[in-house]
Amino acid sequence: MRFLYIIIAFVATLVGSLTGLGGGVIIKPVMDMVSDFPVDTVGIISSITVFSMSLVSVYKHWKKGKRLPVFIIVPIALGSVVGGFLGQQILDELSRYLPMGRVKLIQNSVLLVLLIGVFLYMHYKPTLGQKPKYIIRLSLVLGIVLGLTSSLLGIGGGPFNIVAFLYLFTFDIKLASIASLVSILFSQFAKLTTIAISTGFAGYDLEVVPYMVFAAIFGAQTAARLNKYMTVERVEVLFMVLLWLITGISLYNIVIGVI
Repeated sequence: MRFLYIIIAFVATLVGSLTGLGGGVIIKPVMDMVSDFPVDTVGIISSITVFSMSLVSVYKHWKKGKRLPVFIIVPIALGSVVGGFLGQQILDELSRYLPMGRVKLIQNSVLLVLLIGVFLYMHYKPTLGQKPKYIIRLSLVLGIVLGLTSSLLGIGGGPFNIVAFLYLFTFDIKLASIASLVSILFSQFAKLTTIAISTGFAGYDLEVVPYMVFAAIFGAQTAARLNKYMTVERVEVLFMVLLWLITGISLYNIVIGVI
């Protein structure tokens, strides 16, 4: 099974880095489908893997001189930390009072609803049309919402990050993917820090984590090499293909959970 998890981590972080999805939105539902890990363990494994990938990816983009507007990205990063903390707290409460199977069903159901929203956006592609007056406050609130969603669902939040940046700030999808990775980096850092200072990691089966982290780093480095060949059009096509894949997996997990 280790080899399977390595493949999952590599493929998810490769395409996640290229599109800004982050990889967790693939790792979480796929591991729900193929593994016997409890939902909270899957969330931690996904978060550690995605954090490793986003750290490498953001560093690679920064090293290449790619910069984002400071007045947008700094509030988003700070908000993502707050949201990541809140999302983990909510997930802990759900896990405390509900069976693991029910929590997994809730996560996949919420993910499916949000993915439908992403599909609708990508079809109509509305934008705000101009920069909002209170852009710093908006960026902070957006960071909180995105961080909470990614931490609660254990997915990194990629598709929703992308849509938010496309709609609110009229980024192109390549720039939105970089901004998404920054948000994911800080939200997952907050989630993992919250776990470290509350329950710690000793009670979780994290044997596969070193293998998946290695695969994630390799995936991020491979994506950095491929990024120069990815036009805006190619990124958008890959993004939509992955959305269909993730939606299908989430729907399968919901059906299995209900049955």
